[in-house]
Amino acid sequence: MKMHHYLMAWGIDVGKNTKLLRDAIGHTARCAYSAMRQQYSSPNGRTCDLQKSSVIWLGMHAFYTVLSKKPAIYGTSTLLKYLQFQISLSRNKQLRRRMRNVVKDGLLGVAALNF
Repeated sequence: MKMHHYLMAWGIDVGKNTKLLRDAIGHTARCAYSAMRQQYSSPNGRTCDLQKSSVIWLGMHAFYTVLSKKPAIYGTSTLLKYLQFQISLSRNKQLRRRMRNVVKDGLLGVAALNF
């Protein structure tokens, strides 16, 4: 949601800046992974068992879910198609199955969004 508001406030044309937005979404997902890993690592050197692919997939799914709520703005660009493609890659089939309940719980909260 916040990204949508920034894009609208800055007057960025989504259709002309799809690559920039794809890169920003990927970078955001990778930064989220790094931040979570750093936050949940223990002082004695242990790290949490957090898989980068899971965090990135969930990030892509979250962006797709939220941005698809505005089809008039994002539906005309290739951004939603790109995100949907990344989510549905065959290498992510196991992630989709494993993260099904997480996504289901998250979608309950997204249903209440009105932006």
